[in-house]
Amino acid sequence: MTRQIMPWLPVAASLFFAVTACSGPAVVESSATAVTVRYGGLDAIEEVTQIAQKACALHHKTARLRNTAHFGLSEHYGHFDCV
Repeated sequence: MTRQIMPWLPVAASLFFAVTACSGPAVVESSATAVTVRYGGLDAIEEVTQIAQKACALHHKTARLRNTAHFGLSEHYGHFDCV
């Protein structure tokens, strides 16, 4: 019985990490001059921009997309300047 369960262990672990990686966009770094937002492959850049706008608004500024970085299929970063 144990031998039948073991082949499923890597699949279960992969599903766990895939689900936890889909927690939605989040600010990972923020200052008065810049904001970095981590997002997944299914998140739209418009949603990410709105999050950056809120972070920059705390400093009475607006967010302007500087660039994006992609690490694999599900880990992306939007780098914004607060101007």
